[in-house]
Amino acid sequence: MNKKILAAISVILVFSFLFAFAGCSSTGDEETTTETTIFVKTPLPTDITTGIDEESQTVTDTTYTPEQLKANTATIFEYFNLHVNEIKGVKASVNMSQDKSIGKAKDAEGNDIAMSENEYINAAITSLDSYMLHNDGAELAYGDDMVAFMPVKGASYVSALTLEDIESATCVDNGNQRTITLTLKSPALPATIEKAYDMGNVDDVMTEFAKAEKYLTVEKPTLTYKDCQIIIVANIETDEIHTIRYVKNIDVATNVTGQGSLADIGTVPVTFRYSNTVEYTIDRTAPATETDA
Repeated sequence: MNKKILAAISVILVFSFLFAFAGCSSTGDEETTTETTIFVKTPLPTDITTGIDEESQTVTDTTYTPEQLKANTATIFEYFNLHVNEIKGVKASVNMSQDKSIGKAKDAEGNDIAMSENEYINAAITSLDSYMLHNDGAELAYGDDMVAFMPVKGASYVSALTLEDIESATCVDNGNQRTITLTLKSPALPATIEKAYDMGNVDDVMTEFAKAEKYLTVEKPTLTYKDCQIIIVANIETDEIHTIRYVKNIDVATNVTGQGSLADIGTVPVTFRYSNTVEYTIDRTAPATETDA
């Protein structure tokens, strides 16, 4: 009799475990879960990703303690460094686009700072943004060497940043996409920027000022790197990065002196922000060959 009771209890326990495991899967498809596990090399813990509202496309407010934020930043940064430094070793075609702009610098509270007290100089600086700054792009064919193409140029890695260089790191999962945003400490040291970027700089703007030296001369500027970011977007299922965006913001402080017909301007302090965003879109799809056709 006892044996029959024990057998019945065993059967009940078996079914209990089966239902428990079925309840753990959000899709109920065990095969799909297995495939994801195979593809994902270093999945991020779900409790450090920030949710996003699919209808409004806004990040939901998730509150962490300072200790949690510090731990999350370290985990996300480790994920970033591991994956982004694999890029130069893969075969892919790459499209690079960039956007350069000049605008008002920001104070510590994020408020706009007036470029100068002279409207003529303000208009001259604004004109650089409208037609003097060229937003050139470039492409790399599938299988070509990426070492000389993507930051950091001439190196086999993309990022040499350390955790000490990072102010914060956030991770947002939206559908099948994972977006990780690294914000560098502000103001960032030039050496830190060099480890993260190898792209256009404020010399582009100074060159344009030099063209107007008959009317305006510009002192050597003081450069402050602020709000600089690296943003990567990866496919969650394959754990492969397909977009890298570099955002460089430089607050430029200098003195502009009027020359010739503009000598009456005198010397005017000038402050503005030079922004340069470079985006790399990575396509790992091998091109069709005659054999494929």
